[in-house]
Amino acid sequence: MTNPNTAAPADSERDPVHLAAADWLLRLQDEDLSIEDTLAWQAWLSESPENARTFARLEEVSQVLRLLPVPPVPGAEELARDRYDASVPLREWRARPRPLPWINFALAALAAGIAFTIVFWKSPAPDTFSTAVGETLNVTLSEGSTIALGGDTQIEVELSKQVRTIELKKGEALFTVAREAGRPFKVRVGDATIVAVGTAFNVQRDSDRAVVSVTEGRVLVEPTTHLLPISVVRPFEPRLRTVRLDAGQQTITGSAGIEEPTQVEDPTATTSWRTGRLEFRLQPLRYVLEDVNRYAAKPIVLESEALGAIQITGTVERANIPGWIGSLELAFGLRATEEADRIVIRSR
Repeated sequence: MTNPNTAAPADSERDPVHLAAADWLLRLQDEDLSIEDTLAWQAWLSESPENARTFARLEEVSQVLRLLPVPPVPGAEELARDRYDASVPLREWRARPRPLPWINFALAALAAGIAFTIVFWKSPAPDTFSTAVGETLNVTLSEGSTIALGGDTQIEVELSKQVRTIELKKGEALFTVAREAGRPFKVRVGDATIVAVGTAFNVQRDSDRAVVSVTEGRVLVEPTTHLLPISVVRPFEPRLRTVRLDAGQQTITGSAGIEEPTQVEDPTATTSWRTGRLEFRLQPLRYVLEDVNRYAAKPIVLESEALGAIQITGTVERANIPGWIGSLELAFGLRATEEADRIVIRSR
């Protein structure tokens, strides 16, 4: 059953929001779409929840229509019978006292049914790549992009003619994107989507946030509310907007939104995990442990949540995690107890 909150306006052909959404949907197909135009589209989405719902509805219809087989080119006789010239909305034209040929009426009814009915279909299964704890992997996609996966990481890859989509399910990955102006490269991570054309950036996904760092080029980090089911689109919040990152900049995303970009003091530190070092600067211990645990022989856990707020600055050598735990004990007055299947850090 169609959710009443998602129903199209009674006169969608003349509704200004509907027309604006259709115009944006068309403009976004332009291979030369600029970042400025993309930001303008995001600004229009954020003006009101109705804008976001209407665009999401049209985007869903567009995806459904792409799955339909292309109809054969009509012959001269069929074209001669077709009197509709698109000068007025189809609903008004049909209301005029002139009969429609049965075939045109059937096609019009089919189009209306597609437009305003929720349709479910089975998409092709994405390709999945993953690593175990302590393992790394380099993946080269068919279009030339490369993805370096850190320990305990999983991604799903879907490549279509219109877009390259990767979802980072967990862990950390460095994306080096092959330039294709007409086919954006999108990485979904939690409540955000990173959009790039030709660039390099690192994404680290923790339990409740993701850290996006750009090492080359430029990316957009945008909220994914317009990709959620229309009935659960959240109210717009101040941080629920698109952020642009240039090389050497970083942002943190989470359920509350996307933070303003910050400059990274040492850009090479964001990808140092590829050479066996994990570098941290003023990071809460709970996030540090999530990163370290992707390479630890046994998971390291905290006895209390309060310990997770300790700010950590320093380097962890993946080959000497026990040595780092020892220095952690000395620096913060902690005690690490090794159990059969984990290491527990406690206050002394």
